[in-house]
Amino acid sequence: MPIPRLEHHTIEIRRQRVSARGLNQWPQEEPDDDEQIERFRLWLDGLHGEAVLTHPFYPLILPVQSGFSARMAYYFAIGDYEQADLQLIDEMLLPGDRVMECGAGAGVTGSFAAMRSGQPVVVVEPNKRMYPQIRNSFAANGQQLQLVEAAVVPDAYHGEQIELGIYDEYWWSSALTPAAADQQASVPARALSSLLADYEPSVLILDIEGGECGLFPAQLPAALRMIMIEIHTPDIGELPTVELVNRIQAQGFRLCRLLAQTWVFLRS
Repeated sequence: MPIPRLEHHTIEIRRQRVSARGLNQWPQEEPDDDEQIERFRLWLDGLHGEAVLTHPFYPLILPVQSGFSARMAYYFAIGDYEQADLQLIDEMLLPGDRVMECGAGAGVTGSFAAMRSGQPVVVVEPNKRMYPQIRNSFAANGQQLQLVEAAVVPDAYHGEQIELGIYDEYWWSSALTPAAADQQASVPARALSSLLADYEPSVLILDIEGGECGLFPAQLPAALRMIMIEIHTPDIGELPTVELVNRIQAQGFRLCRLLAQTWVFLRS
């Protein structure tokens, strides 16, 4: 069965939707999305071995197998899986940047960051169900990574483990409200300051589903020139968002880009 075909005008309409999204609500699936996701589900169910999806805007591929999330496959194929992050990585990463990404999903944004920086990416990801997919995505795109199997936590968190909520859409996990998830798992915890000291990134990319609240220490290392962070305002609320932004800016960073829910700060 061939990969489901998506019309060019459909992809362009989706690109416009992504650019127009506000900060206080998540996008809602529409009937045409449901129909396309079902097409991808049928296609994936019929797969024998591995297939490769091609991104419509960037030189990225996503290897998939039977059992892979139909929703993720569809959104990747239409250009709406982490599209804001991919656009900002494309525009703002510099050759030679040392990137640390916390919250890797399927390894797509990390692969692209490695592609644009020309360097291996340190990936911090707590959901062990995603590890084979992350490694496979990096390998398929010809990139290298160093995988840290842990959840990033504030320095004030003193436990060695943290409870992680994992949803049926298994590429989405969060430590914000684990009891609300479909299942829970206890995973290793690593303080952000410790990670920054060990890996000395020049760019920090964060997408940790609400775990960004209270995450940043009082002192960020001088080597860090850029922070790209998806702030989950619809989940955490307006005031925590303001507090987080102020915390970053108080350490000598200025807000320079804002696309969908992704904020980019550069050191002044």
